[in-house]
Amino acid sequence: METARNTENAEDSVSLWLKCTHCGEVTFRGELERNSFICPKCKNLLVLSIENRVKLLLGDDTSGTQFLEADNEVDVIQTEEDIAGYPVSLFILQSETALDRQHLSMFSEAVTIALEESIPLLSVFTASPIETECTFSDILPLMLQLEELADAALPHLTVLTETDIPQLTTHLPVGEIVIAENESRMENMSQNNPQPALHAPEEQLLPDTNRELTPDISVDCYVPRTELHSIIALMLKFFCWNCKND
Repeated sequence: METARNTENAEDSVSLWLKCTHCGEVTFRGELERNSFICPKCKNLLVLSIENRVKLLLGDDTSGTQFLEADNEVDVIQTEEDIAGYPVSLFILQSETALDRQHLSMFSEAVTIALEESIPLLSVFTASPIETECTFSDILPLMLQLEELADAALPHLTVLTETDIPQLTTHLPVGEIVIAENESRMENMSQNNPQPALHAPEEQLLPDTNRELTPDISVDCYVPRTELHSIIALMLKFFCWNCKND
């Protein structure tokens, strides 16, 4: 397991009250934790810490999250976890984190573990990224490595967060199955996303500065945050069953 910390965004303390960035409602942290950090007034999805993101994916099973403790400075992790009894190689990049080469290296390590252990890869990152100094040349080796994963018939699932925007974009290559985290009320489902080829080709990445257009990302399904664990568990069950019967 690897973690990286963003010392620039470190907080001295954890507030007991949180303010919704959408409606301005102030809610007790404990209530938000019980409600998967969904605003009780407007149902807006608050940004999850990596610690809470892992808990959500594991179905509130904290047995695999001791390494996180309560460190708000963690902005990326790469580890192996079990979701509903199915092992996955997990990579999570926190939103509002500038992509750098260290993150690419940790993503690559997650792919390596998936290949060595013959298990699915689950990547989680924002659909509304900020600036990055990484170029397409920096990301190309990771894309080639992901092709090895596809050749080995090992699934790569991607969960996109912060999807309440007109156009979903990313610096990182997405998997052949793309899940967009959505509000619990399941509104705005008809996003106009073109269907590019599988395994995240060049056209799905944010363009370099000399390109004019920022393409959309193909999304296979929009899933409410509260149902992410169960939906991913069903997908892993399907893929594992098919692997056993190949």
